[in-house]
Amino acid sequence: MTDVRLVPMTEDQYQPWRTEDEAHFTQSLTASGQSPQEAADNAADTYKDLLPQGFATPDNHFWYAFDGTRRVGFLWIKVTRGTAFIYNIAVEPDVRRRGYGRAIMLAAEDWCRDNGVTRIGLHVFAHNTGARALYEQLGFVETGRRMAKDL
Repeated sequence: MTDVRLVPMTEDQYQPWRTEDEAHFTQSLTASGQSPQEAADNAADTYKDLLPQGFATPDNHFWYAFDGTRRVGFLWIKVTRGTAFIYNIAVEPDVRRRGYGRAIMLAAEDWCRDNGVTRIGLHVFAHNTGARALYEQLGFVETGRRMAKDL
């Protein structure tokens, strides 16, 4: 089984990570049917709303995941009243399909348990079938569904 170590992100690492993460979110919004400009605008607004104080926004936790000395991914969680919400988890493209997504999720569960968190939520895009399958294997259940229709 693949194992990872979560290392808290530093403030210096935050801005390059955020720039890359916001760009990835823009791509996901585009894949979900938004125009590229609409997706970019929505992503920028979302990050401004979720992280108004950037790295110092209360209750948000950012980590890089490592396998030995190799960075294999990252994790962003916000904790509110005993519930964690995973805003983003990602595995580096060149090491995908090797169990790191599962390992990062299990490390996140361990961190949550150690910090008194009793529930974890997340959002997954419908087009991300691999992530959806992983979350279901880990015991996540669907609690809602957002639908859209292009006109």
